[in-house]
Amino acid sequence: MNYFIANISCHALVCILLIVLMVIITNRTFKRKTKHVLTYFMPVVLLILIGFDITHYLAPRMLDLNNVLSNITYTQTGRIEEISQFNNYFVVNGEKYFINPMRGEFEIGALVRVKYTPQSNYAMSLYYYGLDTDD
Repeated sequence: MNYFIANISCHALVCILLIVLMVIITNRTFKRKTKHVLTYFMPVVLLILIGFDITHYLAPRMLDLNNVLSNITYTQTGRIEEISQFNNYFVVNGEKYFINPMRGEFEIGALVRVKYTPQSNYAMSLYYYGLDTDD
């Protein structure tokens, strides 16, 4: 849960910093103090980055904040199909689940039971059944 709270705080901080930067650059543009032509488009680029961060990371985690605090989870059992390079997410039955990267190492093909939040697919707990050698 600490990783979830730290992650949501970092994404909120990034969004706030991008909004402040966008306001500063927009004010400079309105006052015609920009020195380069590309800085006129910088507020639009920052707006796209803010929208992406909010829709893909911050909003689903904010919706799941109550679920994490109340320990409301869904359960899925399946085989790990893919693990990210940074170990921050894995794929089970075609669904991507986010996890604390320092939690442990799992192998592709392992049978696991995942308890996750409904909106952001944050894996609250992971039960490892092991590898099945019968193929």
